[in-house]
Amino acid sequence: MVRQLSVFLENRPGRLANLVELMASNGIGFKAMSIAEAGNYGIVRCVVDNDEKAIAVMRDANMAVNVTDILVMDFANIKAVVNAFEESGINIDYAYTADDGKIVIKVNDLQSALNAVKGAKLKVYANI
Repeated sequence: MVRQLSVFLENRPGRLANLVELMASNGIGFKAMSIAEAGNYGIVRCVVDNDEKAIAVMRDANMAVNVTDILVMDFANIKAVVNAFEESGINIDYAYTADDGKIVIKVNDLQSALNAVKGAKLKVYANI
C-alpha cells in the first residue's frame, strides 16, 4: 500500500519552498504532490520516496503531518475505476495525478475499494 503524507502549512509565500528544501536537504524526493488552499492554511498532499524518514524530518521541524493509505492506479483506466467504485458504493474523497500516467485516489472505504478493483481486474500499484 502507498502512504500519502498530508502536511499543513501556513498559506503564505515561502512555506512550500521551506518544505521542499527540507525534504531535498534530507535526501527525500517527491513522487506526487497536490496542494489545496484551506483559508489561512494549505494542505500539501504528497507521496515521497522515503515516507518514514520524511515523517521524522517534518515532525522534528514542528510541521503537522498526517499519514493516509491511498490507491495508486493507471489514469487511463479511470472510467473503469469510477464505475467499479460506483457499483460498490465507494466514494472518492479526492484524487490527483502523478507521473507515468498514474492517479492517486483517496477513498472513504479502502478495503471495499480494493475488493472492487480486484473484482474489476484493475491494477493497484504498491508504489509510484
